[in-house]
Amino acid sequence: MASPLDEVGDIPGDSEAPTSDWQAILHGNNQVVLYNSTNKAVTVTRAHGSEYGELEWEEYEHDDIDVEDVCPYCHRPMAEPPNPPSPVYPRAPNYFHLLAESTSSSRPRTPPGRDSDSDSSSDRLFTPGTLAEGYFDMFFREERKLGMGANGSVFLCQHVLDGNMLGHFAVKKIAVGSSHEYLVNILKEVRLLETLRHQNIITYHHSWLETSRFSAFGPSIPTLFVLMQWAEGGSLDDFIASRQGLSASGDPLPSTPVSGANGAEEMTKAQRIAAFRARNRKESGKKSTLKAIHLLSADEILHLFSDITSGLAFLHDRAILHLDLKPGNVLLTWDAGSLVPRAMLSDFGASRDMLQQNASARTGVTGTLEYTAPEVLQPDFTTGLFREMDTKSDMWSLGVILHKLIFFTTPFHGIDDLAALQEAITRYPGFFLTPDILDTCIRRGLPVGVLHLLTTLLDIQPLERPSSERVFGYVRTESVRTSISLHPLEYS
Repeated sequence: MASPLDEVGDIPGDSEAPTSDWQAILHGNNQVVLYNSTNKAVTVTRAHGSEYGELEWEEYEHDDIDVEDVCPYCHRPMAEPPNPPSPVYPRAPNYFHLLAESTSSSRPRTPPGRDSDSDSSSDRLFTPGTLAEGYFDMFFREERKLGMGANGSVFLCQHVLDGNMLGHFAVKKIAVGSSHEYLVNILKEVRLLETLRHQNIITYHHSWLETSRFSAFGPSIPTLFVLMQWAEGGSLDDFIASRQGLSASGDPLPSTPVSGANGAEEMTKAQRIAAFRARNRKESGKKSTLKAIHLLSADEILHLFSDITSGLAFLHDRAILHLDLKPGNVLLTWDAGSLVPRAMLSDFGASRDMLQQNASARTGVTGTLEYTAPEVLQPDFTTGLFREMDTKSDMWSLGVILHKLIFFTTPFHGIDDLAALQEAITRYPGFFLTPDILDTCIRRGLPVGVLHLLTTLLDIQPLERPSSERVFGYVRTESVRTSISLHPLEYS
């Protein structure tokens, strides 16, 4: 297959003056990726970005946060994060779309019937003009699988252009086959996600269709590729597991969003429990080698929880529900000079645009049961239908996450049977601050305001739960550290 780099024509060299046809679309590593608006070609040249003008690159909506260069406790310079992220090079917001345009002019048309095992209905739905054949192999190098779920598999990939390594990304491959309706629904969600830019939301960069094989002997089928930001710090689940001594090393395990309520992470909760029990059996009668549990400090809890709440408030402000909020869908990245990783919400496979949702009533529950609000688990006695999920459902899930940040467990820890778990959630009376819990948390140095906040989020009455905007405003004030009120949000 011809490469767009083979058809670039006259390229401005290091010593030549740039022409008006060429524009910089990415700067990095003393190199510039250029795009020719006339013939839609791309190339990489060694040049200073200023020669081609200032690059307007992707910006994120964020809240101003001061990043410490020294440890606030010992006042020594902070070490590099355990898993330093790949360099993030300035690039044009439509960078990957321009790469797609560069391939469309040079890509040969796919002859009909090339794959004898392709479904005929698929051939009618996906014409050669709709498939960006070769885009993935041309610009990405697959390194390893990160996860697999009901909707597809996610891979860690290196972006490569003309032999130059330009950073890591996560690529989700979703088999769409011949289902036009399924593709349309998935594309609606992906297109919505591509418009979101926030420091506490995983970035969706680009999506395209091309055929792919999911097994060595399987057929090539139409596949939706979704290009996402890679979170090198793993998930919040991984982070907590490492602090519990459940991971192989002290570093968080790499992870990435996997769609679907049944999506599997690299090490699920059940697998961690099984591994723990296996070690106990193996080491029976021997000196224990298990790691100590290091509970999160107040600063770590507030930092991570503030990030999660910030991302959720951003979604709710744009009338978007998450609907599958849980630690496995909170991904982490290490910013330079930060003691605590930055949390980003991911896996919007169950997300819904509140302004465009239809009025049809649900007959089941989406999301992970352990983090699902109790009111949506019980059908209405008169209609037999389940309550529609809303922002208050997300706020309950946020409360369960806060519970796990504080105690390393959910209120329903240890219940493996789904029916028993559902019953436990529906019978849960809410979180109440007992003298024993209060005394334990005070000795840990946790602010009382965080515990009172937990009582409001895990209120079994949905209307009593605060909004994400109010919670985010509260955790960013000193009131959260000093409040002794049973209604801490009065201080926000």
